Amino acid sequence: MQKTINATERPIIPYEHPDTAIYLRLFKENLTRLRYRKAAYSQHDDYIRQQFSTVGQLRQQCDDLVRYVAEAFEHYAVWDYTHAYYPGRPSQQNARTDAMEGCSRVIPTLAAWLSRQKGTSTMLNGLNGQPLDIALWLKKAFLAGTDPAHPGYWGELHDYDQRICESADLALALWLSRETVWTTLTYGQQKQIVAWFKQVNHCQTVDNNWHLFPLTVQLVINSLTGEDHFDHTRYHRIKEFYVGDGWFRDGAKGNYDYYNAWGFYYSLYWFDQIDPSFDPEFIRASLQAFSKNYRAFFTPVGLPLFGRSACYRLAASAPLLAAVDLNRRHSYRGGLHLGEAKRAFRTSLEYFISHGALQYGAPTQGLFGDDARLVDNYSGPASSFWSLRALNIALYCGDRLNLWQAEEHPLEIERGDFSFEIPAIEAKVIGTFKTKEVVVIFQSEYCEQQDPLSRRLERQKLAKKIQEILTGRAERPKNNLLRKGITCYSSKMSHFF
Repeated sequence: MQKTINATERPIIPYEHPDTAIYLRLFKENLTRLRYRKAAYSQHDDYIRQQFSTVGQLRQQCDDLVRYVAEAFEHYAVWDYTHAYYPGRPSQQNARTDAMEGCSRVIPTLAAWLSRQKGTSTMLNGLNGQPLDIALWLKKAFLAGTDPAHPGYWGELHDYDQRICESADLALALWLSRETVWTTLTYGQQKQIVAWFKQVNHCQTVDNNWHLFPLTVQLVINSLTGEDHFDHTRYHRIKEFYVGDGWFRDGAKGNYDYYNAWGFYYSLYWFDQIDPSFDPEFIRASLQAFSKNYRAFFTPVGLPLFGRSACYRLAASAPLLAAVDLNRRHSYRGGLHLGEAKRAFRTSLEYFISHGALQYGAPTQGLFGDDARLVDNYSGPASSFWSLRALNIALYCGDRLNLWQAEEHPLEIERGDFSFEIPAIEAKVIGTFKTKEVVVIFQSEYCEQQDPLSRRLERQKLAKKIQEILTGRAERPKNNLLRKGITCYSSKMSHFF
């Protein structure tokens, strides 16, 4: 029996129901995008694909991935690195917000790389051999993005604003780079930056995983300044979404899906790092419970992927790395072995990237190559950089875990057949050793009205594609297969092809 969660009425969000004024702004921002966008940066696409096409040294692969991303970011970035116009399909917001994501979703990776340097160097050599001053980029971005007089200003936040989401990644990047960026700022500069972030304290969000974004910002502000604005009501609501066995529901009527991996547990892991005294029992125990069954989802050749935001697929192993780190740091016995987490992380990267998951300096808008059917309307050209969330954790804690040198251990599917249930989400997990296939079967329906045609992935109609190009606003069909009534998901992922 699934847990019942008290529901709230979903608000009417302007960008989901655009009026004439919104369309005019969309058109204006689309023209700005056309003015500032640059040619697609494909110089190292073949190289990075080749690096992940054979079993290599994980540290070298990850370092090359950071170089690949950083070099392309410099190419696309505008206005002192506050925005970056990546090529790709637009979101429902506007082109400027999409370009802000081109900064906010990239710089946590750069900041995680900086944190690993331990102050030894802020310079990263690109794949082209040119030095890139990562700390300088971040410093410029934070000062320009929070300055209302600068053309790169990130703007005034409002209720249900996409920039609330982006502020969490920006705050995390600021915390990760605190020793090389924050401490070099004057008091006035720090005050300016904090003032921009504090806007989240007064903004409403959708009642789901979005509560985690203001909370991330508030924990970072407290860590850096000592100011406590933490909204305990929001955090209590997040815990109401917890249904047991390590799983969260994404809102009272939301899905049980991979947002647990790259949304809930990614954020909760950083809560623990920013403030280790913050609710440690719940965070660590729930993460351990999640990884206990989730570890079995991984195969060397795919995942039983289900839910929305399929383009974040490279981040699927994030909670496994997080669980191992918390195990080591807090002397937990048992649980996930480092070698198994490493293998899940490495094989996941290699499987997707070797089949085209990186292009033009960014994760593609799809599972492998670009696939418009799998791009949610809230996702823009740079949204897929959330795919690097597992990489961010690896860069941050890899050295202290001895991740890079650790011997890999077989995945669950490489040890034999298995079958078990996850009662809290009414799912059954089956692994077949001979075929190396893992199948997740949901034992209850998300929707009652369905037929064979309604369950298929829909393609974007030509008229909608033309409208999308002209307005700069996403006009794609909704293709969350959970919502379409698909209850069986295989690691061979044929339902996406």
